[in-house]
Amino acid sequence: MPHCIIEYSAALTDKLDVSDLVQAVHQGAIACGLFEPSAVKTRSYPSQHNQVGLLTDGSFVHITFKIMPGRSEEQKQLLTQTVYQHLNELAENVNSITMEVLDIAKSSYFKRLN
Repeated sequence: MPHCIIEYSAALTDKLDVSDLVQAVHQGAIACGLFEPSAVKTRSYPSQHNQVGLLTDGSFVHITFKIMPGRSEEQKQLLTQTVYQHLNELAENVNSITMEVLDIAKSSYFKRLN
């Protein structure tokens, strides 16, 4: 844990290297100190069609962190603040950066490791 899921406007690939974005989020999640580094999983998905406010060509990055329940609000804030510190400079030309932390329903979560 956590699962770090990055959604971004596809047009951002002209402005930044998405692999750098994934790396920044991944390292930020590790740097917050709440998770075992080997347990952090990060992935990204482009959005081909989007709009940000009144900007038809606006860009966005939205990151969802899915974590097991039990973390305090302060710990969740630490996660988002630390990740933001890692990606802020990289994404300085992005119109909208948002993040949310969601607790996974432990009763329905399944995990298989090899």
